[in-house]
Amino acid sequence: MKSNRCTILINSCDAFSDVWDLFFAGLKYQWPECRYPLMLNTESKDYMENTDVKVLHFSIPGKKDCWGKRYKNALKHIDTPYVMPLLDDFVIKEKFNGEALLEKVMDYMDADPSIGVFYLYKHPYVKQEKTEYEGFGILPDNAKYKLTTAVGIWRKEYLDKCIKGIESPWEWEEYVTKRAWRFSEKEYALLEDEKEPYIFPWGGVIWRGLWHIEALELAEKYNVNIDFNVRGFMDVNDPYKKGVEYSIRKEFPKGVFTLIFWKELRKKIYKKYRKVLCRL
Repeated sequence: MKSNRCTILINSCDAFSDVWDLFFAGLKYQWPECRYPLMLNTESKDYMENTDVKVLHFSIPGKKDCWGKRYKNALKHIDTPYVMPLLDDFVIKEKFNGEALLEKVMDYMDADPSIGVFYLYKHPYVKQEKTEYEGFGILPDNAKYKLTTAVGIWRKEYLDKCIKGIESPWEWEEYVTKRAWRFSEKEYALLEDEKEPYIFPWGGVIWRGLWHIEALELAEKYNVNIDFNVRGFMDVNDPYKKGVEYSIRKEFPKGVFTLIFWKELRKKIYKKYRKVLCRL
């Protein structure tokens, strides 16, 4: 019987549908006894390979997809008090033995309505001091990345409060985090000596649109057929490699200085505008 306490929400998009088979195969292999309902949040594509997964569609015709808006819409369709959000490329690679821990932190949250989230990972800014909740430390009020897409159990009402509806995942962690500094809810995360219950390749199996090499190993392990040539693999020696950047000193004068200047100025103004909106 499915639990009515928590929903696992897989935040995705149509462009990442090629990772769904791998994600759900890993979940079935490493967490076969999962009792929590599964919801896949995407724009328009269906997922027929797993009838246990409820697919939620949301998009605005003629407008570019907005992660924050789809996220808020998904929460409206969840009727459990707690949510465990997962990104689609968080493909689990080790046995999940944390269901007892999940139930325990939800008991904590039942008893204390001021708790917004228990992160099930070692947050870099958590205070390394024991609290009344064994294995967990508290995050400072103005902690960096207080809001993060890392694995955790959220109070649904608090998660909805923390989403503006205009942001991308990166803006949510970077800018909306500072908005959350004003909230009174408390956030906890695992202490350094604790074992994380949900283990997946660091950063996910997709980096900057390319497959991480571990995806190949997991696909073989879970017997999932993927055409890796479509995306290709990231450079394991330099995952943050970028293209050659424009150099004014090297290229000037070529009649493009003005174009580059105004283009970069517009980008800076737009970025500042979104940053302010996310923090309001």
